[in-house]
Amino acid sequence: MPNYRILLFGLTRDLLQNKEIVVNSEKILTAAQLLQELKSSYPSLANLPSLRIAAEHHFPEADFILNEGMEIALIPPVSGG
Repeated sequence: MPNYRILLFGLTRDLLQNKEIVVNSEKILTAAQLLQELKSSYPSLANLPSLRIAAEHHFPEADFILNEGMEIALIPPVSGG
């Protein structure tokens, strides 16, 4: 049963009022599955456009398999100027 520790930044940190969360899963997840699980578990995240998962300092493809112990972050939408 993998446990994924997810670091939060910016708006995601504000919405969840924490700097990290843990997702316990019954199976190994892909990046897309983890993102969907987060949006289901935390409805405030579902409304954010372009929310992304980063794993080991990269933006993985949707089918990338996440292993327990990887550094995983939830990256909120950003704006620049």
